[in-house]
Amino acid sequence: MQCLKKMRLPRLIGNGMIIQRNSSVKIWGWATAGEVVSVRFKDQIYKGITANDGQWEVSLQTENAGGPFEMIIETCDGTERITIENILLGDVWLCSGQSNMEMKMASLQHVFPDEIIHAGNDAIRQFQIPVAYDFEQPHADVESGSWEAADATSVLNFSAAAYFFAAKLYEQYRVPIGLIQASLGGAPIEAFMSEDVLAE
Repeated sequence: MQCLKKMRLPRLIGNGMIIQRNSSVKIWGWATAGEVVSVRFKDQIYKGITANDGQWEVSLQTENAGGPFEMIIETCDGTERITIENILLGDVWLCSGQSNMEMKMASLQHVFPDEIIHAGNDAIRQFQIPVAYDFEQPHADVESGSWEAADATSVLNFSAAAYFFAAKLYEQYRVPIGLIQASLGGAPIEAFMSEDVLAE
């Protein structure tokens, strides 16, 4: 078997990511069909075999909040390797909705100037899902995006509702908070309903 030449991960799995603590967490990517992929995280090794469609996945068993940690994903003899750095274990929240959830801190600079100036908190991080449309099928990846830690500049791109929610949680529990921001102002309510409910 030849070694993989183009191993790839989804954008959500990358440097600076926060993954859910005390849980079973799916890590996935793409490689050559039949390729064995190993994932090393916190002295544990998880292995998966790439399916015919090119996708592989493993389930990590995570522990208490903490970090930063490193994850190494490799194939074959180790010649193809991806190292993910600065990973935190914490609580991850999906932030979805319409304009109230989508509104960014940049729109509220005149209302919360002090909060923005003092927003430096590496334990609060956001992944912004880009707006894209496909009414035919779900997708396993997005076109763009990366994990950003809150600081006086990056927080301007954070959902205001999500950021203040995260700040309050962190103040109370001191646990890293990951925000996956997937909102769209004016989205129809049907977009948030399951296919079964819509069928009724």
